Amino acid sequence: MIFVPIIVYLAMIVAKLRKGLFASFLVLVATKSIVDAFWDYKLGVLSLMSVQGILLPFLFYPLFSKFNYLPKYWARYAKTYIFALSVGLIWVIAVEPLAFVETLFLNANIFLGFLLMPLLINSKKRLKKMLIAMMVCGIFPILVSIYQLQTGIVFRERETVGLIRYVGFYHDAFPVRFYGLTTLLSILIYQSVFKVRKIYFKLFLIALAGSAFISIYVVFSKAAVGILGLWIVLLLLFSNSRIKQGFSILIGILVIILVFGDVVSDNIEQLFSKEVGYQKGEVKDARYTLAGRGYLWQKYWRFFANEQSSFFQWLGDGVSRPTHNEFIRVLLMNGIIGLLALCVFLIKSLIKTFKIHKTLRVYALMLFGMYFIDSIGLVPGSYYYYNILVWGIFGLLLLRPQLFINHNTI
Repeated sequence: MIFVPIIVYLAMIVAKLRKGLFASFLVLVATKSIVDAFWDYKLGVLSLMSVQGILLPFLFYPLFSKFNYLPKYWARYAKTYIFALSVGLIWVIAVEPLAFVETLFLNANIFLGFLLMPLLINSKKRLKKMLIAMMVCGIFPILVSIYQLQTGIVFRERETVGLIRYVGFYHDAFPVRFYGLTTLLSILIYQSVFKVRKIYFKLFLIALAGSAFISIYVVFSKAAVGILGLWIVLLLLFSNSRIKQGFSILIGILVIILVFGDVVSDNIEQLFSKEVGYQKGEVKDARYTLAGRGYLWQKYWRFFANEQSSFFQWLGDGVSRPTHNEFIRVLLMNGIIGLLALCVFLIKSLIKTFKIHKTLRVYALMLFGMYFIDSIGLVPGSYYYYNILVWGIFGLLLLRPQLFINHNTI
C-alpha cells in the first residue's frame, strides 16, 4: 500500500517533465485525497504526506520567481499572510529544528498557493480541467463513506456525542468534509461557467453532489453543517438564477433525506445537543459546547497570559500547538504581532471579495466564510493544500474573472 502515494509522486514528476507544471498540478489536485489516506505511513523518519510537502516547492520552484507577472497588491497580500504565520519561526530553530524545517516547508507551500492557480490557469480549458480534477479528488472519500454506511464496516473508530463518524482511512473528520465541500464548490462553479449539455454528465454531477452531501453528513461535523448553512444563504442572496437552480437540486436531495429519514434529523439534533442544552440552560458551562474546545482554549490562553514572557507574547515562540483555533495558534506561535497581521489579512480578504465581479462574488464569500468558520474550531494554517485551494481559487476569481463569466459547452 505504501507504493500508492509513491506512484502518485512519480506521476507528478513525470507529468512535469513531459507535459509541464500545469499537468503536474492536475495530478496533485486529482489525487490529494488518496495521498492523505496514508497519513500514518512513514518513509524513514518522514510521513508520506510530509514527503509530498517537501516535493512541491522543488517541483514548482519556477513559479516563485514569477510573482512579478501578478499585480503587486497580490504579492503584498500573500506576504501579509505568510508573515502572520512565520513571525516566531526563527525562535524554534535551536529548540525543535525538525519542527522548524516542517513549518518552513508548510509556509512555502502556502505561499505557493497564491501562485499556482493565478499563474497556471490562464484559459477556460485549463479552468475546466482543474474543476474536473477537484471532482475526481472527491470521488475516493465519497465512495469510502458510502461503502462504510452501506456495509457497517468502520475503518477507523471515531465518535462524537455518541455518534459514529465515518472518517474512512483518515485521522479525523476534517479531510472527508473538506473534500466533500470542495467537490460541491467545483460542481457549482463548473455549472455556472460551462453549459452542461450531455445528459450523462448532468446525471454524474447530480449523483456526485448528492453523494458529497451524504459523505459530509456521516462525519457529523458541526463546522460542516455551519459552512453548508452559510453557503446556502450566500447562494440565495448573491448568486444568479442559474446557480440557484443547480443548488436547488442539491437542497432538494438533502430535504428528501431529512423528510424520509427520521434518523437524520435525530442525529443532527444529537450532534448539537450540548449547544442546544446550553441555550436552554440545561448545560451551565459554555466550555462543554463545540466538543469541549472551550477547555482547550482556556488552557492555552492561561499559558499565554501567565507563563509566556513578554518577548514571546509579542513575537511568539514558533511552536505550533493543537489549539483547535487558528487565532490562538497564531497568537502562541507568532505572538500579538502575528495575530494582528492575520487580522489585517482577513480584513483585506473581506474587502477584496467586494472587488470581485458581482456575478463571481458569491464564490469568494463562500471561500472566505469556510476559512473563517474553520479558523474558529480548527487550524487551517496547518494544512497547505487547504490554502492552495482556498486562496488559489480566490485569486483566480479576483485576478482572472474573464475565465468565469462567459459560457462554453462541454
